[in-house]
Amino acid sequence: MIKRLGVAFVLLLSIVTLAAGQQKPPRPFTFILDFLPYGEYTPYFTALDKGWYREEGLDVKILRGAGSGDTVKRIAVGQGDAGSADFSALTGARANEDIKVRAIGAYFRRPPHSIFVREGAGINSPKDLEGKTLSITPGNSHLILFPLLAKLAGFRADSVKWVTMDGAAMGPALITGRVDGAPFFANHEARLQKQAKTQGVSLKRISYADAGFDMYSLVIFAREESIAKEAEPLRAFLRSTIRGMKYAFAKDHLDEGARILLKYNPEVDFDAAAGAAAVASRYAMTEEVTSGRVAVGQFEPARVDRSRDVYTEYMQLKRRVSGADLVTNDLLPERK
Repeated sequence: MIKRLGVAFVLLLSIVTLAAGQQKPPRPFTFILDFLPYGEYTPYFTALDKGWYREEGLDVKILRGAGSGDTVKRIAVGQGDAGSADFSALTGARANEDIKVRAIGAYFRRPPHSIFVREGAGINSPKDLEGKTLSITPGNSHLILFPLLAKLAGFRADSVKWVTMDGAAMGPALITGRVDGAPFFANHEARLQKQAKTQGVSLKRISYADAGFDMYSLVIFAREESIAKEAEPLRAFLRSTIRGMKYAFAKDHLDEGARILLKYNPEVDFDAAAGAAAVASRYAMTEEVTSGRVAVGQFEPARVDRSRDVYTEYMQLKRRVSGADLVTNDLLPERK
């Protein structure tokens, strides 16, 4: 009896060992951000740190980016499997150069574009920007979309004087009063406020979205070829990333997500990361998501077309690309 049990145990151990040996190693998967790893990206690093990508069979590497346009080009030539970019850059790449990329998930459902001004400067609404001096960097999308902000607010866009400077100089120029306003994404507010506080200054944010902008901003995208021929790794990446969004953008997990981000990027300031995550959560988890009308990451055809039309007009693109060529919901884990 004991001998038979011993033989059975050895046989069972052999089966388990064989099964373990036959498990496939995780598939390498490179994801390229559109910019530096700040707090708005905590869902990706949370999914990485908690092993959710690996559970889906992916060995994910997250690389920092140098702007949406650069990331689009890098993904297009195969330097990564998927990337993060502003929907305006993706639309421009398809319209002007017919770069074969398509969005597979919505990240920021509204544009975080904002103009920061000093408290007490008499600028309390977009209309108050009329005649003011604002800083800008070359090719900045805030400037491209500013005429629409002026139109919605009811003032002349050409009344504003723009001063071109390096991005690193814009915050100090605003804080010291050399310009009346400076454009930054909303998720940089905590970082800017912390800088301003050291100079005894407080800042106010004028939001493009609050003025009526209703377009997609950051999206997750991939090559058309990958979507057609290697859909499963992209589906696996989206499943884990959306799990990360639901977790890291929950109010009770914002600080945890920031700490995880710092674990992989120790140069980032914790307060700035946590603040950016809090703001980013509001642009990712908008009313249509929190109410349950739309799934996390899902694109709505009407908003896709509206976004495309605004970017086509104000970026003066060569052609109007169909919504079906810009986005797909087919790889998402859930659609409503």
